[in-house]
Amino acid sequence: MKKLWKIIYSRVFIVLALLLLTVFAIVWVVGSLAVYVPAILTALQVFSIIVAISIINRPMNASFKLTWIVFVIGFPVFGALFYYILQSNIETRRYRKTFQHQANLLGQYGKTSDKVMNGLAKEDREQLKLAHYMSEYVGYPLHTNTDAVYFSSGEAKFEALLEELKKAEQYIFMEYFIVDEGFMWESILDILKEKAAQGVEVRFMYDGMNSLSNLPYFYYKKLRSFGIQTRVFSQIIPALSTVQNNRDHRKIAVIDGKVAFTGGVNIADEYINKIERFGHWKDAAIMVKGEAVSNFTLMFLQMWNHNEKKPTDDLKYLKAAREAEVEEVTGQGYFLAYGENPFDNDEVAKRVYLDMIQSATDYIYIMTPYLVLDDEMIDNLTYAAKRGVRVKLLLPHIYDKQSAYLAARMDFRTYLEAGIEIYEYTPGFVHSKVVLVDDKKATVGTVNMDFRSFYLNFECGLYVYNHKQVLADILKDFEDSFAQSERITLVGFENTYPWYKRLAGALMNIISPLL
Repeated sequence: MKKLWKIIYSRVFIVLALLLLTVFAIVWVVGSLAVYVPAILTALQVFSIIVAISIINRPMNASFKLTWIVFVIGFPVFGALFYYILQSNIETRRYRKTFQHQANLLGQYGKTSDKVMNGLAKEDREQLKLAHYMSEYVGYPLHTNTDAVYFSSGEAKFEALLEELKKAEQYIFMEYFIVDEGFMWESILDILKEKAAQGVEVRFMYDGMNSLSNLPYFYYKKLRSFGIQTRVFSQIIPALSTVQNNRDHRKIAVIDGKVAFTGGVNIADEYINKIERFGHWKDAAIMVKGEAVSNFTLMFLQMWNHNEKKPTDDLKYLKAAREAEVEEVTGQGYFLAYGENPFDNDEVAKRVYLDMIQSATDYIYIMTPYLVLDDEMIDNLTYAAKRGVRVKLLLPHIYDKQSAYLAARMDFRTYLEAGIEIYEYTPGFVHSKVVLVDDKKATVGTVNMDFRSFYLNFECGLYVYNHKQVLADILKDFEDSFAQSERITLVGFENTYPWYKRLAGALMNIISPLL
């Protein structure tokens, strides 16, 4: 049954269902109302044009507009119905309002101190722009007095996470997109149960998509029986809903407000190569200690309390972080932990990526499992390459989603002709979400280079500036991964991309904003 619901909620299934409904409706109209067919078809055309005009005039990314217009014109009535269900649902407005309430409530803790901003101004005034935007308009302050450790594999992150969880004395906050029963989860759960029994406050939040395939529908009740406070974000129900299109893709762990983790690593055995799904699973994560941890605490509490209309005593965690004497951390550089909220219309993650790309002077290295971009991002990447910046992309050789593979390859010619270097990780699948620029700055987090991460999902990441050890470790990871990868050339690409894949890719490209 879970596999059936997962298929039903897939975007390809929805497109095929719309096509069948449209064909059925046309056949029924022709057969039953033949006399009125011309008038009905004219009415449908007028209706589609009205809806298309409405879409054109909405504040929306141009790629989304094009996709929706194709849906509305291609699938009269049903395409429009699908559009309004996903774009105008009452539940969407409710979520937008509740998340704005949380932002207003916790916004006082999102300002960067003058001391930090003045210090950054002395080192690099260009960096002030992003820091100012994050602090003044988004609510994520820039921090110093922070140290970090980069992990180039899920195995390394898992080992460090277990060690830090064992040290917890006050609280553990965890928020994960995927949780699957197996060795990795059981190892973590054993510690969480033990800590809860000791009186440590343990909160665990997972995305409702897990109920389709990974976990029993009421699994949260089992966790609560262990003393673990548990919430499910947007539990899947058998009905179309806007928020079911907006998933909590974050991976966050916060321990005692002193240590935090993020990155691409979910909680399932393939992420630590305990089982094999798509060859070797290449992933990345980062551990933070010090003042920047407070941003992850802020993000977790906003998500945890997004349905709360009144202030909760959770503010104490942020007040304590601000007022306490933070233990001095022997770290260098600046750290900015940020979150992406699809309901605030700010496109925070995309702005971070664009800021890094536009400011690059030497090189841009990117690891991502998916490369499905809008025209703005494509233009910025290709322009960077054309102005002499070395742009190198590391992608999977074995993909987990054929639709993403086909959509990504539709733009390969554009990248290659602009001088961008594309590498495929031959041992298997790349799930890392890492960008490194000029030996000066990097971001590690949950953000894929695709429409879903930039526009539809809740995401998070850590922006690192001028921390030499972390940047050196990330650079080494890129160099080691490139050495294990196959470079894609224009000639090679043309010879290995037959017409039927091009056709499938063209079709996928049309609906790529919804993939």
